[in-house]
Amino acid sequence: MNNADCKVAVIGGGLSGLVIAQELQEKGYKNVTVFEKDERLGGKLHTIWYNGKSYELGAIFGLPSQLNLKALMKRLNIKTDGPKLSRVNYNANGEKIMQIPREELGEFMEELQLLPNVLMRYKSLENASIQNIEPPLMLPFSKWCDMHGFEILKTIYVHYFTIFGLGNIDEVPALYVLRILNHEHLMCFMQLPEFTTWKYGVSSLAECLKQEIKDIRLGQKVTDISLSQHETLRVQTQFEVLDFNRVIITAPLDQFSNLHFWDRDMRQHLSSIKYQSFNVYAFIADKIPKGCGCVLENLSPGKRGHIIIWDSRWDTCDGEGMVMIYAYNPPDNSKISSLDIIKGDLLKLGIENPRLYQTKHWKHCPYVDTLALENGFYDKMEEMQGKNNVFLAGEIMSTLSMENCVRYSLDLLNRFFD
Repeated sequence: MNNADCKVAVIGGGLSGLVIAQELQEKGYKNVTVFEKDERLGGKLHTIWYNGKSYELGAIFGLPSQLNLKALMKRLNIKTDGPKLSRVNYNANGEKIMQIPREELGEFMEELQLLPNVLMRYKSLENASIQNIEPPLMLPFSKWCDMHGFEILKTIYVHYFTIFGLGNIDEVPALYVLRILNHEHLMCFMQLPEFTTWKYGVSSLAECLKQEIKDIRLGQKVTDISLSQHETLRVQTQFEVLDFNRVIITAPLDQFSNLHFWDRDMRQHLSSIKYQSFNVYAFIADKIPKGCGCVLENLSPGKRGHIIIWDSRWDTCDGEGMVMIYAYNPPDNSKISSLDIIKGDLLKLGIENPRLYQTKHWKHCPYVDTLALENGFYDKMEEMQGKNNVFLAGEIMSTLSMENCVRYSLDLLNRFFD
């Protein structure tokens, strides 16, 4: 079957799904349909507006080292025209602090110089797809650091990994930390670069991609995928049933763990996917400090529920403005509500009269633990690519970041779609 006649369903309208659908059309596929269960596209590309200015409820920025993201922006003619971000570190009382104590700077520089040589041993980190994982990468990242003597770097990675809602390094395997925050991206943070932001928000990417995709079905949740008697794939939503020749799943794969054509092993692997519970709050308030602040003391598991990042994004006058707050869910046994915890933290930062405007809860940064990796999770995912003409993409396959989503999506198409 030639490309023009092949009917392809893309399930999920986040960045991965939109890139895949747009690229398929570029490759000559004329019958591409995107199914998105929500009433908006973009997934974690989620911009809101207040007083004529954009604010981010999801992804905040890109990095200069993210070459695939930059190439996508160039192709879509999207400019880096948003506000400049400047990060300042604070303690829990709102006092500015240094990221690394002066007495540890020498040891830190030694570890940082050693890091590239250590990473060269792990060839699996170089590929877009996750294959042939070296056993040390299956360990929690903190143990991987201990193995290589990276005591100060371990803390630095917490500051740039855990702080963005990506998880506890005592639990998340090194595979994910080092793919999301590789050496080039880490150095971007260390060198205080000009982060990539957008005047009209990160949703600009979804808006531009959307314009180039012919068939998008919003508000249609795919409830089942089955094999028909005609060797096609029957995609069922709450409204309709349509037949396709190929299906690409970019939505969270655990939502599809019960498809009848998966074997028992595949179902067990998909049910092992874990997430972080991460929240973003938009507050209207008075006396908001400028810039972006990170509360390093709140990164320990015992401080979950407290502010880890605040971002005012745009300079505001002395009066009312908006501040974005990022925090993990508090522990289940917390006696204080998540909103009261956040309001208390805002007052410590000197922010006055905070009123909640919008909030968003994310099932964030999917991963599988050490045992699932050792049991061959990604080997199974690769084995299933193309079986029954179903293909797997999205965050669990690429690991979380806009860069990785774009990179993996393009790699998938290059491998399996002419």
